Amino acid sequence: MTIAFRPIIPAMMLLLLLLAPGIATADSFRWVDDGGKLHSLEEYRDKAVIVHIWATWCSPCRSEMPELSAWLQAHPDVIFLPVSVDESASVAGAFLKKNNISLPLLLTDNQEASGLGVRVLPSTFVIAGNGEVKQRLFGAQPWGDEAFSSQLLGELIP
Repeated sequence: MTIAFRPIIPAMMLLLLLLAPGIATADSFRWVDDGGKLHSLEEYRDKAVIVHIWATWCSPCRSEMPELSAWLQAHPDVIFLPVSVDESASVAGAFLKKNNISLPLLLTDNQEASGLGVRVLPSTFVIAGNGEVKQRLFGAQPWGDEAFSSQLLGELIP
């Protein structure tokens, strides 16, 4: 009898995310773009941003992507950073391409995500220009719901 360990890995990663502590400010959060350049939220000082942490192996992440993509197209003025915790850019990029989802390819690791306060995937954070995390949203969100959208956009206004 052979035991398959592959399905256990995402579950273990999720458990680690759930057990990690959150932080009050997010300035130190870092990610890499598809060109390999390292970025941090310090680049967005004095600007409100939404950071959305997702992964291709996360079923709720995959199911909310079409609505999320449509929401972003309707709100091009919002600084939105969809950051994947997938292990490779090729996996995340292939998922986006296959599903015709036009999001930038940004990657981080579990340690960075945990430091931001990720407990489950997907996780969405509204971050004020001073680095304060104003709102934490865990799980898939109703991106197509007008009341949710208005409330979220209201959080971005200083």
